[in-house]
Amino acid sequence: MIMLNSADISMAQGKVADFYAQAGKANLITLWHAPKIYFVGAPTPWDDFPEPLGFIGAKYQRFYIHYTSVSKDPSNPYQYLVKGKTRVKNNICNFTGTITVKQAKKYLEPNEEYPQYKYGYLICEINLKEDPKQPGSGMLKGKLTTNWYINERGQFAYDTLIPADGFSNNETVARWTSYKGGASKVCNWGDFKIPEAGDLDFSVSELMINKKYVNNGWQNYMLSLDADSGKPAALKARAEEKREWWK
Repeated sequence: MIMLNSADISMAQGKVADFYAQAGKANLITLWHAPKIYFVGAPTPWDDFPEPLGFIGAKYQRFYIHYTSVSKDPSNPYQYLVKGKTRVKNNICNFTGTITVKQAKKYLEPNEEYPQYKYGYLICEINLKEDPKQPGSGMLKGKLTTNWYINERGQFAYDTLIPADGFSNNETVARWTSYKGGASKVCNWGDFKIPEAGDLDFSVSELMINKKYVNNGWQNYMLSLDADSGKPAALKARAEEKREWWK
């Protein structure tokens, strides 16, 4: 059982108030699955919903995960039913599972740049089961931290109020456990950055992979970061990063 309490929160942005009842009344699907997200204050505010960046194991092998659908559980206002696929190297597994909101907090101090918005975070329990009939499958259990703000329509929205250096969201700290033999590995992922990534990531801004781990599935990602140069290899790498491998 995963114990979740406010002492776990590392986002020291001031005092918080409970917002759990409001989260239960809301539909939170677009925090985890949507075609686009809206970057508040950006010149071109709409962008594609980010694909998570992740790793599995002590050697930081690249891990991919994509939610193909998220729906609110009609029997539990704090639980969401998810389906999707994971990928390690060329091994792809289908999964089903749940995201369960355990806490919802609102910051009491207003956002300095956008004081008109309420904002805060959710702490969720995540349980995903890969298809046991598929090779290399297992279970994923962990904690998901999601940052939100309340938009002009009074809805919970993906928090983009401060998309600065080190910006991240949907940070997931989990463990993958094999169905066969019970081997267990750390497996973390997030949007734009990866939580508890140790020395995998050496940058305070966008994710930058330590060269000693690049050969563990990160070659294409690192090459894609140079796509603005127009170099054919980098453009090809960016196209691969955007490829919908789950289809």
